[in-house]
Formats: sequence, structure tokens, C-alpha cells
Amino acid sequence: MFSTLFQRIPPRARFLIITITFAALTTFFVSQYPLSIIPSYRPGDVARSDIVVPADLQGRDDFRRAAGGRLTGENPVLMHAGETITPENVVLIEAVRSYQFDQRDPQRLVGLFVLVLLMYFALYKTAVNGHASRLAPMTGYWVAASALMIQTLLVRGGMFGAAVLSTRPETLGFGAIFEFQFAIPFAASALVLSLLIGSQVALVAGLMSAILVGFISPHDLAISAFSLAGSVAAIYSVQRYRTRNAVMVASSIIALVNIGMGFVAALINNHQFDWQLIVGGIVWSVTGALLTAATASFAIPIYESFFDILTDMRLMELSNAENPLLQQLAIQTPGTNHHSYMVAVLAEAASKAIGANALLARTGCLYHDIGKLAAPKMYIENQQGGPNPHDNVAPRDSVRIITGHVRRGLQMAKEADLPQQLIDFIPQHHGTRILAYFYHKAKAQAEMVGETVNMDDFRYPGPKPQTREAVILMLADGAEASVRSLDDPSPENIRAIIKKIIDSVVSDGQLDESNVTMRELTTIRESLIKTLNSVYHQRISYPGFNPTGKDEKQIAGVDQNGAVPGAQAAPQSGANDSRDPAEAQHAHVRGGQYP
Repeated sequence: MFSTLFQRIPPRARFLIITITFAALTTFFVSQYPLSIIPSYRPGDVARSDIVVPADLQGRDDFRRAAGGRLTGENPVLMHAGETITPENVVLIEAVRSYQFDQRDPQRLVGLFVLVLLMYFALYKTAVNGHASRLAPMTGYWVAASALMIQTLLVRGGMFGAAVLSTRPETLGFGAIFEFQFAIPFAASALVLSLLIGSQVALVAGLMSAILVGFISPHDLAISAFSLAGSVAAIYSVQRYRTRNAVMVASSIIALVNIGMGFVAALINNHQFDWQLIVGGIVWSVTGALLTAATASFAIPIYESFFDILTDMRLMELSNAENPLLQQLAIQTPGTNHHSYMVAVLAEAASKAIGANALLARTGCLYHDIGKLAAPKMYIENQQGGPNPHDNVAPRDSVRIITGHVRRGLQMAKEADLPQQLIDFIPQHHGTRILAYFYHKAKAQAEMVGETVNMDDFRYPGPKPQTREAVILMLADGAEASVRSLDDPSPENIRAIIKKIIDSVVSDGQLDESNVTMRELTTIRESLIKTLNSVYHQRISYPGFNPTGKDEKQIAGVDQNGAVPGAQAAPQSGANDSRDPAEAQHAHVRGGQYP
């Protein structure tokens, strides 16, 4: 019931409600707990960890008078780990302890909330206006905003844990709170967002997280720099998420950066370098990198499922030939399976040429015709030279059968729980194109009895392609089927028929709902031509190999009179004639023959 009521709220109001909620929670995580936990000390005790004085407490006149000239700079270290506590130190330490539990004044909270709210709005603008995002704008924003909020919670929890560890006697030999902070997975959100959305949004979120770290950590500037460096390393160490090893590779790079930045942070805070700092810094830096990888590996499947995100790794898994649907396609419909793989090759090359998602296009091609599993023999590529059932079927029935593979494909894809981005390829790769052969056949039959037919009855149900990848699939599907039907797939004929197919698709308005440009369309055309020419290149004959018993000259491509057969032949169907190239696009339905 709550979900139904929430959906009735206008989108802009929903956005404001959720964003303000995220900002409030983030502010709560930043300011709710003390900056560090400092135990009570008595004179003669040894400081278990560094005792840092917050900048605003240092600015109080009474505290500065009590401290004398010991404090210089922002957030100075009042006591270093291992120093002996004096009676004068006890007074100052108690002042710091009492201040920690009284630092959440309303004025500070309001200012922090406004800052965090501005951060979320900046993140929104980046996700919506950024061109590097792989997700829908609002989906990208919700993913990024939730990741930033959860990252802040992780940092707060990590700081709390580091402070607790630094006060335990049994952990004195393993470092102080400064080194323990290196184990916090500061780069987790940047790594997750880089894999799920893109580097642009991830970099902005990483910068914002580093700023918030400065409010949480008792070593603000140093640990902020440490956090930002780890986030940058995470973003640029994972360019494409294609294997699970990518996260571990990223963690190795993050570990190296963490180690280096750990020493930089120590220099910023004027730490004395000793074996405890060196060994502890390295160990906890590597631990932080491993926790970053573990956190990302845990979070990514959750985000994939909750937001229906299709990562490169998921696409690689779905394109595996061992996938049950692809296995059925290979066994029950070998012709369709071969066609799908050929279209995938064409689409992948064309997608790379225009900067589209090549892996998404390739995987979508593999599944675009799964609906043909319902009636394999109704499609010419699976008939293996047998009779064509459509010769004895009424045109309207043929259309119902042919378009039925779209409906059946959608049903099978949903039953197999395929991601929506792949399901969309099934209806969009045909758009609302007309099955011209059956339309003209029905029209001719109707004219004989004085009737008319409605062209819309012979169209695919749609919708038209919505993305560049779907456009590429539509064109590659038609190009592969058309060129395969040519008797002479020469470069000239291939170019001519592909140009006709693209012109026909454009004139039919099939690309009106996509964001493909004319320049990209030209690039796609040239890519299809190049790939098909490489597939259907001319091959030399092998001397002495004469399975037909023909004359050697005929095998070499020369007839008895020394002429090359077809040198002055009529133009190839669908290539240089003036008939509708849509006929060639549906050649795989009826054997490649024009009416």
C-alpha cells in the first residue's frame, strides 16, 4: 500500500523526498558518533594511541591557555602513542574527551546538512547530464546516491572500529588509530560505481566521499587524501568489467596506492617513522584494499538484482554457449543459431565503430530469435533443403506464424529471467516493419476477387528500436539475411543491397524513436559492408580437386569459351534491381526468392 501511495507522488516530489532523506541520513552518519574514543588516563600511564585535538576545540581560549604553547596548526596531536601521561596532560585529555561527546551542536548539523544536500544535487546533475553513464539517468543517480550514503556509513563504522582497536591493550603492537584507519574500504563506492555506471559518476562520488571522510576522521586532511587516492585508483584500474578477476586486479592496484598514500599521510601528520608505523601501515593498507574488493563483490550482485543492472560480467555469462537457451538454439534450430552468431559478429563490429555497447549488442543478437524454437521448420534456415511450409499457407497465417516468434521469444526470455535490456532486443529488432512478401501476395489474391487488404495487418507489432544497439541489430539482421541470399556476393552487390536496406529502414520511419545520428548510420553501413566483404570474400580453387567432374577451366571460374560466367549476367536480386529491399530482408523466411 505504501508503494502504491508513493508512486502517486509526482516524480519531482519523489526525487526531493528521497534526496533529502539520503542527505539527512548521511549527515547523521557523519556527526552522530564521537570523532574517536579516548580512554581515561592517569598520570604515569602510557598513551595507547595518538590523542588529536579538533580544530574548533583548539580555537577556544580557555583550552589554548591550558595547553600553553604545545598546540600549533589544525588538529594537532596532543599526545603521541607511547608517550607518558603527565598530570597536566590528564587535564587536557579530559577536556578533549568531554568535548567529543558535545560536538553535535545544531549550528554545525545545519551547515553539514546543507553541504551534503548540495553534494547530492551535484551528483544528480552528473548522473543525469553525464554521457558516460551506462544506465538510465535517474537509475544511475539512485545507484550513486545510495552508494555514497552506504559508503559514509562504512567509513563511520570503520572509524569507530579503528578507535576501539586503538584503545585495546592487546592491539598496541599492531598500530594506533592512524594506521587502523587504512583498513577502512574507502574506495568501495568508487569501485562499485565505476563498474556499474561509469568513471565520471564514480569520480564525483569518490571526491564527495573523501570530503565527508574529512569530517569523520580525526586526521582529516591526511585521511581525505588517502581516501581520494584510493578511489581514483579503483576507478581507473577497472576499465571494463568482463571477469570476476577484474575486482581482484583492482584491489592489487588499490593496495599499492594505499601503501604509498599511507606514508604521505604520515608525513602530513608529522609522524615519526618507526617499524610499527611502517609494518602497520603496509598491513592495514593491504587489508583495506582487500576489504574494498570484498565489499564491491558483495554489493555488485545486489545492485544488479535490485536495479536490474546489466554488467559486462553478466553479459559474458549470458553469451556463454553453455547457456540453456543458447544450447537449445544450437541443437533444435542450427540455421537460426548460425544466423544469430553471424549477426552478432556484424553488430559487435558496428557497435565498436560508433562507440556503442558492443558486448550488449553482441549478446542481444544471440537471443533475438529464440522465439523460433517454437516452430523451427517454419523458417527457411532450418529446413535444410526440405519443402517450405509457407508455400501452402495463406499469407495472413504466414504472417501470424512469422510474427509469432516475437511473442514467443518475449515469453521465453521472461521465463528464463533474462535482463530487460536483452528482452528489448526481441521486439525492437523488427520494429514495425512490414512483411512485404506476404503483403504483396495477399494483395494480389485479394485483387483477384475484388477485395482490399490493410497493410498494417502485415507489420510486426513493434516497438521501433529505442537504442543504438537495437538499431544496429535491425540493420545487421537484414544485412546478413540479404547478403546470404545473393547468388553473387560481390563487393558491389553487398554495398548496393546494404545501402537499399538502410534507406528502406530510414524511409519507413523505423529509426525515428532512436538516438542514432546520420553520421553514426554511415559508420554502421561501412562497418557492415567491411565485415560482410571479409566473410564473403572470393576463394581460389584447388587444382586437382574436382568433385563435380566439370572441366578444370569451369572449376577455375572460366567456361569452355574462356569467358567468366556471369560477367555480363543480369543484376542480382535485391542488389541492383529496383524492387523493395525489404523483400531481401525477409529472404530467410522463404528461401531468398522474390515473388
